[in-house]
Amino acid sequence: MAILSLGITMYQDIEEPVDVIVIFENGAMKPLRFRWNGRAIKVQRVTGTWKADVGQNRIRYFAVLDNCSNFFQLAYDERNSSWVLNKIWVE
Repeated sequence: MAILSLGITMYQDIEEPVDVIVIFENGAMKPLRFRWNGRAIKVQRVTGTWKADVGQNRIRYFAVLDNCSNFFQLAYDERNSSWVLNKIWVE
Protein backbone atom coordinates (compact mmCIF):
# COMPACT_ATOMS: atom_id res chain seq x y z
CA MET A 1 0.00 0.00 0.00
CA ALA A 2 1.56 3.29 -1.12
CA ILE A 3 1.05 6.51 0.81
CA LEU A 4 2.18 9.82 -0.64
CA SER A 5 1.83 13.20 1.03
CA LEU A 6 0.82 16.04 -1.27
CA GLY A 7 0.95 19.04 1.07
CA ILE A 8 -1.79 18.43 3.62
CA THR A 9 -3.57 15.94 1.39
CA MET A 10 -2.70 12.26 1.70
CA TYR A 11 -2.89 9.94 -1.31
CA GLN A 12 -3.21 6.21 -0.70
CA ASP A 13 -3.47 3.20 -3.04
CA ILE A 14 -6.19 0.88 -1.74
CA GLU A 15 -7.07 -1.71 -4.45
CA GLU A 16 -9.85 -3.38 -2.42
CA PRO A 17 -13.17 -4.78 -3.65
CA VAL A 18 -16.19 -2.69 -2.62
CA ASP A 19 -19.97 -2.87 -2.98
CA VAL A 20 -21.40 0.10 -4.88
CA ILE A 21 -24.96 1.34 -5.36
CA VAL A 22 -25.42 3.06 -8.72
CA ILE A 23 -28.15 4.65 -10.79
CA PHE A 24 -28.29 5.10 -14.53
CA GLU A 25 -28.88 8.74 -15.41
CA ASN A 26 -29.16 9.84 -19.05
CA GLY A 27 -27.66 6.51 -20.10
CA ALA A 28 -24.62 6.88 -17.82
CA MET A 29 -23.71 4.96 -14.67
CA LYS A 30 -23.50 7.14 -11.55
CA PRO A 31 -22.27 5.81 -8.16
CA LEU A 32 -24.42 6.89 -5.20
CA ARG A 33 -22.87 5.01 -2.25
CA PHE A 34 -20.21 2.44 -1.56
CA ARG A 35 -19.23 0.30 1.41
CA TRP A 36 -15.59 0.26 2.51
CA ASN A 37 -14.14 -0.95 5.84
CA GLY A 38 -17.63 -1.63 7.16
CA ARG A 39 -18.71 1.95 6.54
CA ALA A 40 -21.22 3.30 4.01
CA ILE A 41 -19.84 6.30 2.14
CA LYS A 42 -22.31 8.58 0.37
CA VAL A 43 -21.09 10.05 -2.90
CA GLN A 44 -21.67 13.79 -2.77
CA ARG A 45 -20.46 14.42 -6.33
CA VAL A 46 -18.90 12.60 -9.27
CA THR A 47 -15.98 14.82 -10.31
CA GLY A 48 -14.76 12.79 -13.29
CA THR A 49 -15.24 9.64 -15.34
CA TRP A 50 -13.05 7.86 -17.87
CA LYS A 51 -12.58 4.45 -19.48
CA ALA A 52 -9.56 2.28 -20.12
CA ASP A 53 -9.24 -0.87 -22.15
CA VAL A 54 -7.14 -3.53 -20.44
CA GLY A 55 -6.69 -6.26 -23.02
CA GLN A 56 -10.21 -7.06 -24.14
CA ASN A 57 -11.70 -5.75 -20.89
CA ARG A 58 -13.07 -2.28 -20.34
CA ILE A 59 -12.66 -0.61 -16.95
CA ARG A 60 -14.80 2.43 -16.09
CA TYR A 61 -13.28 4.83 -13.57
CA PHE A 62 -15.12 7.29 -11.35
CA ALA A 63 -13.55 10.07 -9.30
CA VAL A 64 -15.98 10.86 -6.50
CA LEU A 65 -16.16 13.24 -3.55
CA ASP A 66 -17.86 12.52 -0.21
CA ASN A 67 -19.42 15.11 2.11
CA CYS A 68 -16.15 15.45 4.08
CA SER A 69 -14.17 16.56 0.98
CA ASN A 70 -12.40 13.21 0.64
CA PHE A 71 -11.79 12.03 -2.91
CA PHE A 72 -12.02 8.39 -3.98
CA GLN A 73 -11.30 6.59 -7.24
CA LEU A 74 -13.66 3.70 -7.99
CA ALA A 75 -13.23 1.25 -10.87
CA TYR A 76 -15.94 -0.89 -12.44
CA ASP A 77 -14.77 -3.96 -14.40
CA GLU A 78 -17.35 -4.67 -17.12
CA ARG A 79 -16.04 -8.22 -17.64
CA ASN A 80 -17.11 -9.51 -14.23
CA SER A 81 -19.36 -6.66 -12.98
CA SER A 82 -17.11 -5.97 -10.01
CA TRP A 83 -16.04 -2.76 -8.25
CA VAL A 84 -12.68 -1.85 -6.72
CA LEU A 85 -11.71 1.16 -4.62
CA ASN A 86 -8.40 2.08 -6.26
CA LYS A 87 -7.26 5.19 -4.42
CA ILE A 88 -8.23 7.76 -1.81
CA TRP A 89 -7.13 11.31 -1.17
CA VAL A 90 -7.92 12.62 2.31
CA GLU A 91 -7.21 15.88 4.08
